[in-house]
Amino acid sequence: MPRKKRKSISRRKKMIRRILVIVGLIVAIPILVYGARIYNLYNTVHQSLDDEEFEAYEPEETKVDEDSDDDYEEDVDAESMPEDEVEAMKFVDDPFYEAERSEPNPDHLNFLLMGVDDNHHRSSTLSDTIMVIHFNTKTEEAAILSIPRDTFVRIPDRGYDKINHSSAFGGTRLLKETTERYLDIHIDHYIRLDMVGLRASIDSIGGIQIDVPYRMVQHDGKHLFDPGPQHMTGRDVFHYVSARKLIEGEGSDFGRIKRQQQVVMELLRIIREDLSLNQTLNLMEDVSPYMRMDIGPGLVANHWNAFNRLNLNAIEIETLSGDSIMHQGVYYYRVPIEDARETMKSLTQ
Repeated sequence: MPRKKRKSISRRKKMIRRILVIVGLIVAIPILVYGARIYNLYNTVHQSLDDEEFEAYEPEETKVDEDSDDDYEEDVDAESMPEDEVEAMKFVDDPFYEAERSEPNPDHLNFLLMGVDDNHHRSSTLSDTIMVIHFNTKTEEAAILSIPRDTFVRIPDRGYDKINHSSAFGGTRLLKETTERYLDIHIDHYIRLDMVGLRASIDSIGGIQIDVPYRMVQHDGKHLFDPGPQHMTGRDVFHYVSARKLIEGEGSDFGRIKRQQQVVMELLRIIREDLSLNQTLNLMEDVSPYMRMDIGPGLVANHWNAFNRLNLNAIEIETLSGDSIMHQGVYYYRVPIEDARETMKSLTQ
């Protein structure tokens, strides 16, 4: 082969190698950068139930006629339920708790979402927000069930009490077990978010647009929001979802639940439709000091495409429906276990 031809071939090979190296670097550098960020994020927020540190305590029960529980003004003057009627309710529910639980469905993923407020309680383990997020990996359908924090349930090894007290007695693990037994489901993962983290998440994306359904005025006359669409900062959203004792607007626990569901859905929409991977990571990094979960990157990667295909408008959203009861001056929300399971079942089939 002539020398000039060999040199020409050699130059072409070197050029191809340089191009491949450059292309490799273009591909590898973002992967390394994003990979490092995801790894650091995982190390910050990931916490198994075995690694959770909390101090168990007995929540101080507040009477409904005291300052902090005026959410239920319609029940303040209600006559306390006699002990025999309370025992009758337990008698009806007990067989369901004692029966064998259903087998887990391999096509179902269930997440326990807990919202806690360090500034409102002496311990961050008391959950003000409890939601079960369900995702069917086969049909790619999703649903959200909110459980009122005062729901009257049987807590393992503790007896009947408010469901959010289970997290005070035994942390996330006991709340998870209590919820599983109450709804007859298997919870695969948990997400715990402090309310400070909610503010951080909203501010990280420059605020969100919320359509306020009604005028909201506090019991002291302070005006919070007018009805209609409006841009909210993290601080605004915090006041919106936690507002209580309203003289205009829904100030009860159920009003807050509806507003919480509204904000969760708007955040899901923004993450799915508006944010790039880099922006999503920025959001997660801003929230990470206030969030703990046992979800790994593998699970996210396996279902990311399904999440992007999810029809957000088709997500079913429900709140357990029952009756308000008073017992020994304390407010509870009574949803018979059979009714609660039927509601959960209707969302997962």
